[in-house]
Amino acid sequence: MGLSIAISGGIVTFSIIYAMMSFSTVVDDATKISTSQSQMSNNLFLRLQTNISISSLQDNRGTGPATFKITNTGNVALWNYNKFDVIITYQENATNNPILTETLNYANTCSGLAAGHWCISQIQNDYIHPGMIDPSEIAAINAQPSHPTYGGGTFTVEFGTDNGITTSSSVKIT
Repeated sequence: MGLSIAISGGIVTFSIIYAMMSFSTVVDDATKISTSQSQMSNNLFLRLQTNISISSLQDNRGTGPATFKITNTGNVALWNYNKFDVIITYQENATNNPILTETLNYANTCSGLAAGHWCISQIQNDYIHPGMIDPSEIAAINAQPSHPTYGGGTFTVEFGTDNGITTSSSVKIT
């Protein structure tokens, strides 16, 4: 009789310790899920509050950069330029005028803008957060293709923010 009580007591003690150890794992997993859901909600909220428009796209044939303006028409300041996407499609100034598509990289300065890069040359009314494109501010953008462009062809730019909001525009190359 004493042995059966000792064995059942050991089983109960083991069960209680196992349940307590499992509880921390369950709580940790629940915390991770909750944190992930919170981050997803924050990202969705920022995406819903972000909006941009593109205007004044110009490209003159040759080797100069294309220029355009991005207006922040949303409620979120834009600042993480290294994670923005700028994709251009244009006709190269070569035999049979092939159509090229490039993804441009962000450059911190427009001085001596290298081929395959884009930069912000100016932000109009940049008073609240200097260097950031706040709501209602307009950024003048230079985009330097890797190859010269062909007059009469089409130049298209697709501009995307770090949270996935995009806008695009096309113009005839003059």
